[in-house]
Amino acid sequence: MNFVPAFHPGFTNAWILCIPFLVPAFIIGMLKKDVARRMSDMTGYSARERFFTISASLAPYPFMVGTVWTPFTSLKPFIYAGSALYCVGMAAFYASIYSFAVTPPGKPLTAGVYRFSRNPIYVSASLVFLSISMMTANPVLIAYLVVLLVLQHFMILAEERICSKKFGTEFQEYIRKVPRYLIR
Repeated sequence: MNFVPAFHPGFTNAWILCIPFLVPAFIIGMLKKDVARRMSDMTGYSARERFFTISASLAPYPFMVGTVWTPFTSLKPFIYAGSALYCVGMAAFYASIYSFAVTPPGKPLTAGVYRFSRNPIYVSASLVFLSISMMTANPVLIAYLVVLLVLQHFMILAEERICSKKFGTEFQEYIRKVPRYLIR
């Protein structure tokens, strides 16, 4: 068995799965500038928190660029499981973006998919990247995903610290009821 991952540029490689993931970013960036500003607000962050937030925000792009050279695996169980996970991840991602966009500025995110996870955008994006990693069976993408998850975790800690400071007891009650990711 060959443990060196395949990297071959192609029109049918895994990058095609990244397009639906990029659409909301493009729409928000171009049409919903107020939402884009709220999503990128780092007011009150320490230098360390800014580092992790910027790193975690940029980390998905090298992953997606890597998929240009990454073909799908021929292992059907990985394709089927990855496809199912991809659909769940994308549906949750779109629902998360929608919930964020319709929540008025200055209000905590607690409705929609935010009732099940305090960080559904990151959870769903991670599911999408995991599904792509599964469908390619590429250990390099999986290793990079682990790095991305660590960066995301530190970014989430910063966001939750700021929300706790901004929304006080209302956010503390939310933390008590809703898990950070999916499972307590």
